[in-house]
Amino acid sequence: MEQKDSYTLRELFENLPIPIAELARQSRVNEVTLARIRDGRIARRDTANRLLATLSRVYDRPLSLRNVTGINVQGQEQGMAA
Repeated sequence: MEQKDSYTLRELFENLPIPIAELARQSRVNEVTLARIRDGRIARRDTANRLLATLSRVYDRPLSLRNVTGINVQGQEQGMAA
């Protein structure tokens, strides 16, 4: 995947070079929870941060709530990207 300023969560999942089960293991986030986050359901901030830290290692680039859209974090308005 090309390096750029921002990413969507959907594209990160679509281009994932490891199986979802491995992402779940590395991030310590249940596979069902990963699917829910991917599908736009609300995630706790600590869960979103664990997922993004793991995706940062997988893609070897900094990923955070600032440069990844499509993550609905608990406490934010529904539909807003963090």
